[in-house]
Amino acid sequence: MVNALYAGSFDPITFGHIDVIRRASTIFDKLFVAISINTHKKALFTPEERAGFVKAVFQSNERVEVLTSQELTVHLAEEIGASVLVRGVRGSADLDAEMSIAGLNNGLAPTIQTVFIPTAGQYRDLSSSMIKEIAKFHGDVSKFVPPIVSQALQNKFR
Repeated sequence: MVNALYAGSFDPITFGHIDVIRRASTIFDKLFVAISINTHKKALFTPEERAGFVKAVFQSNERVEVLTSQELTVHLAEEIGASVLVRGVRGSADLDAEMSIAGLNNGLAPTIQTVFIPTAGQYRDLSSSMIKEIAKFHGDVSKFVPPIVSQALQNKFR
């Protein structure tokens, strides 16, 4: 049985994240999606709100389990028995950054492998930061995020 961990801030989750989660959940026996803290960003939604969005989207997928975390990703992976870290990449800039992180993670936990899943083409331009910016100025984000997230963004920026 191969368990994987896909950790991110998911603030908020976009169709790009959802694409990666769906595809990863067909590859691994169990995919843990961890709502993590990004120390470089100020979150718009609480970890519990973000976890609720992911749970709502994947409520019928038995292979996906959502949790929140404030610890180093490789330590969480060891704790939950995940031998693979899943990382979504949109393009070469993401890949370069993710390669650096994968190298550091390998130095910390050599038995945990990192797998990159490219985001489907129609989602490559999506980023949570850009979605929040559009929503802040009352733009329609319904093409980029699930309805539960679109509504939550409208409520935040009302």
